[in-house]
Amino acid sequence: MKHIEFTVMFLLGILQCSSLGGAVTVDPAEVERMFRLPQDDWLTLELMGTKAGYAHIVMDNAVYGGEDVLRTRIDMVIEVKRGDWGLRFENTRISYVGMDLVPRRFVLTSNETGAEKRVEGRIEDGIAYIDTTLAGKTSHSRKSIPPHAIFEQTIPYHLLKEGMATGNEYQLQVFNLDLLQSVDTKVKVIREDILDYEGDSIPVYMVEYTMDIMGGLRTVAWITSEGRTYRTEVPLMGFPLVLTKTDMQTALGDSGHVDVILNTKIYAQGKQPTTNSPRLRAALRLEKGILKDAVMTNRRQTIIIADDSPNMGVLKIDVPSIDVSKAPSLPLSLEESGNELVQFLKPSVYIQADHAAIRMKAVDILGGETNAWKAATKLCHWVFENVSDKNYQTGFGSSLQTLNSLEGDCTEHTVLFIALARSIGIPSRICAGIVFQRDAFYYHFWPEIYAGEWIAMEPTLGQLQADANHIQLAGSTLESDSMLEYGEGVLRTLNQLEIEVIE
Repeated sequence: MKHIEFTVMFLLGILQCSSLGGAVTVDPAEVERMFRLPQDDWLTLELMGTKAGYAHIVMDNAVYGGEDVLRTRIDMVIEVKRGDWGLRFENTRISYVGMDLVPRRFVLTSNETGAEKRVEGRIEDGIAYIDTTLAGKTSHSRKSIPPHAIFEQTIPYHLLKEGMATGNEYQLQVFNLDLLQSVDTKVKVIREDILDYEGDSIPVYMVEYTMDIMGGLRTVAWITSEGRTYRTEVPLMGFPLVLTKTDMQTALGDSGHVDVILNTKIYAQGKQPTTNSPRLRAALRLEKGILKDAVMTNRRQTIIIADDSPNMGVLKIDVPSIDVSKAPSLPLSLEESGNELVQFLKPSVYIQADHAAIRMKAVDILGGETNAWKAATKLCHWVFENVSDKNYQTGFGSSLQTLNSLEGDCTEHTVLFIALARSIGIPSRICAGIVFQRDAFYYHFWPEIYAGEWIAMEPTLGQLQADANHIQLAGSTLESDSMLEYGEGVLRTLNQLEIEVIE
């Protein structure tokens, strides 16, 4: 129950990589003067008002591909708690930008899986060629980049070049290093402000930029007239992340204890949900935003929006009955089902469905079973029983890591189940949302499989069909190499969703 960690990692990326860029004519000598290289900054990171880590940012000159470039390295560490378990997330981002401010290369390393994940990209002629390595396997992809999308270290240059004045607005492009895609970004200089830094009053401009993702992700930065950023903040629904410029000793000092489970669970009003219930009716209210954009509608759940308010509605969940005799036989004839199902058999960075060890284990578990639903239930039973060390020690383990360790929580159960299912020809995909457990609703992952129709399953909690206490907020799409898209349900509902159980 922890895809909140993906949201934390994504927001850290926003704090680091809120890249602004526009079509500007540049003078390399002017670029060097403006950046005043080398730059070496330390920052504290606060989460929910508590120091939870730090960042170290170094920008200097380098050579890449035989040309002079600007090189930026950002090291970031965040420490959080999940109940009795502590997690330390570390990631490093190295990016190379030409003296024309056009991006050339990036290297990202992180440990959210419990092992190193490495992403390398080079950008040539509007295409990003990306290699992602995890658990000893490298996958390759390509992404188109608009000609004017550039990286974060050009923020000061762009603002200074185009005008750092209250009220100025720009519509720009971001190549986001977490989503690995370009994102439309609106930038506005809000006002002049004063920040206290080591006893000095620093004149700054308060700059707001909103990325066109997840309903609009807003970031605020405080930047001097010389282009130095002293503070960056994501004021996200009571879950704020803040980076503040400081000295090395303070940045590396002790952190507090932020429990992301206790601070993100949702207490329900009304009746107490019943475990394994096939039916749920609940009144939902979203403090801000549009409810139908935050809660999915599918075969098992519908949301009826109030006539007078787009942020209120009634949720209906009914677990469908399964006719085992109508489930198709394996292997499925996907040519008759269309391309949609084929994509949910593919391997990905986290779901190594094509690995021999995954395939061999799935075949062994099935024992010759060819009915798709019966086969899926065997996989579900096996994952629940054999991933016996159900802990919170890993940020997000891959399917192969989980098969080898047989430990983890909802994310590890889900990716292992999906990999096993895909390896023997059962289309499978991820659901993200919340589930009621003990005292409240918690953010959660679970899988769904195609056995003549899409069916939500629950290997983490040992339910063959996910009960009606599972409210889906995101998912049912093909996962990307980062899978951060599944944090959308968190971002839209965090500290904002109210639930009253009617029946």
